[in-house]
Amino acid sequence: MTLAWDLLSGLRLSARRRAGPRCRHRVTLALVAVLLLSLWAVWGWVDAIRMRWALAELRAAVATTATPYAGSLGSALNKRLALVRGLAAFVTVEAHKAGAPDSLSDELAENFAAYADALRASVPGIRNISAAPGFVIRLVNPVAGNEKVLGNNLLADPRPGFPDTVRRAMATREVATHGPVELIQGGQGLIARAVVFRDGTPWGAVGAVFDLAPILEEANLSGMGPQVVFALRRVGGHPFAGREAVLEMAPIVERIRVPDGDWELALAPAEGWEAAARVRAAHGPVLALFVGIGGLLVLVVVLVAEGRGALARLVEERTRELEQARRDADRKAEELALARRELEQFAFAAAHDLQEPVRTMGSYAQLLQREIGPVLDEERAVLLDRVVEGAKRLKALLRDVQIFIAENAIPLPEGPVEAGRALDAALLALGPQVVRAEGRITRDPLPAVFADERRLREIFVALIANALEYRHPDRAPDIHVGACRIGDEAVIEVRDNGIGIDPCYHEQIFQVFRRLHGRDEHPGTGMGLPIARKMAERLGGGLTVRSEAGQGSSFLIRLPAPAGSRTVTPEHAS
Repeated sequence: MTLAWDLLSGLRLSARRRAGPRCRHRVTLALVAVLLLSLWAVWGWVDAIRMRWALAELRAAVATTATPYAGSLGSALNKRLALVRGLAAFVTVEAHKAGAPDSLSDELAENFAAYADALRASVPGIRNISAAPGFVIRLVNPVAGNEKVLGNNLLADPRPGFPDTVRRAMATREVATHGPVELIQGGQGLIARAVVFRDGTPWGAVGAVFDLAPILEEANLSGMGPQVVFALRRVGGHPFAGREAVLEMAPIVERIRVPDGDWELALAPAEGWEAAARVRAAHGPVLALFVGIGGLLVLVVVLVAEGRGALARLVEERTRELEQARRDADRKAEELALARRELEQFAFAAAHDLQEPVRTMGSYAQLLQREIGPVLDEERAVLLDRVVEGAKRLKALLRDVQIFIAENAIPLPEGPVEAGRALDAALLALGPQVVRAEGRITRDPLPAVFADERRLREIFVALIANALEYRHPDRAPDIHVGACRIGDEAVIEVRDNGIGIDPCYHEQIFQVFRRLHGRDEHPGTGMGLPIARKMAERLGGGLTVRSEAGQGSSFLIRLPAPAGSRTVTPEHAS
C-alpha cells in the first residue's frame, strides 16, 4: 500500500508540472489503472483467505456430522459386546454346576440353545453364539451352517490373531474382539470372545460372531448422504468398510471406544476438501462488495487527483476501522461457535462413554441381586435395590442427555406427516400407564404438519406421560388432544385436569434438570419437557404452557402446516 501511495504522489507531482486539462486526464486514468490493478491483487488475497475460512468451516461441519454417527456406531457395537458379557455371566453360573473344572454340565447343554436364541433375537446380524469348555467349542447356536466350528480348539487355531484374541480376553478378563475376518463356516464376521472363570481358574470361553453390515445399518452411516464418504478401520489397520481412498484425503477422524482395540471412523467430502470448500465459499456477494468498493475508490482517486487528499485519507481511515470491526466480530463469532461445538461434543461424548460403566454396574448389581438377594437381610436387600434403581435412573438420564444434544444433528423432515398417526403411536406406547392411572383420553381430528413422525410421537409421549404423572389426587386423569389452524401454523393442544403449574414456573419446567417436585414424589429425569420443546423448535415451531395451580394444564404445540388447510381461531390458543 505504501508503494502505491508513493507512486500516486509521484504522478500527482508530475501532473502539476504539466499544463493543460489533457495531461490531468491522463494522470487520472493512470491513477485509476494503478488502483484497479491493486484491487485485483487484493481480491486475489481475499479470495485465498475466504477459501481458508470456507475450508475451516467445512471441516468443522464434517466433524459435527462425524460425532453422532461415531456415537451411534459405538452404541451399536457395544450393545452387541454387552450380549457377550451377559452370555459369559450365564455360562459362569452354569459352569459351577459341572463336575470337572472344564466339563460341560447337562443343564448348560440343555439351556444353552434357549438362551442363545433369545440373544440372537435381541439384535440383528448375530451369525452364531458358542461355548467352549476347555477352550474347545462344544456348543454352537445355530448348528446349521456352523458345523465346522464344533471341535475347534481356540488356543490352537492356526489362523493369525484367533488364539491371541482368547489370550487377551483371559488376561484382561474383558471382552476381546477380532476382525472382521474370514470364518471357518464361510463369509466374514466380527468375533467377540470372553473367558469364563470357575473359582479363579479359566473354565473355557464363550463367543459370538456378528455380521458387520447390520452394525453399519443400525448406525445409519448411509444417512450422511452422497456428499460425505467414510472409511472404517481399527486404529492403525486397513479399512474394512467404506472407501479406502478416504484415508488419503486428510479426513476428519472420530475414535470409537472398543474393548482391547479402538475403531476409527474417517469422513471427508466426496469431491475432496478444496472442491467442496470452493462451492461453500460462493463469491457472488463478496464480488459485488468489491465492485462497489472499487467504484468508491475510483471516485476517491478522482478526488485525490483534483486535490482532495483530506477526503481520501478520511475514507481510508474509516474503511480500516470497518474492516477491523468486521474482523473482530467474525473472530468473536467463530470463537463462540467453536466453544459451543466443543461443549456439545464433550457433553455428548461424556454421556456416551458413561453409559457403558453404568450398564456394567447395573448388570452386575442385578446379577448379585439374583444370586445373593434371597439370603440378604432386609436392610442390605434394600441397599442393593437402590443400587439397581440408581443405575437405571442414571442410564435413562444419560440417554435423555444424548437425545437432547444430538437433536440439532438429526435431519429435518422433507414433507408433512399426519399428526394423528404420531398420536396413535404415542397412545400405543403409553397404554399400560393410562390403564394404571385409570385415565381417560379424548381427541379431535388432528391436521397434517411439517414434522417427522418420530419427533411428534416423542412430543406427545412426553406431554401425555407428564399429565398422567402429575394427576390430581382427587380425580382421575382426563386428557384431551385437540387442534386448530392459526395463519401458517397448526396449534395442537394437550389439555389435562391435573395438579396444574403456578405461572411463575411456566418457563422453569422447560429447563434441563429443573424439577418442581422431589424424585420420591414423582420419578423421572427432568428432561422430557426440555426435549419436547427442543424438538418442536427444531421443526420450526414451539411449545408453551398455560396453567394455574390446581386447575390443570394446557400445552400448546405450534408447528408449520401445509398450505390449503382451513384457518380457525381457537378458543384456547394464545
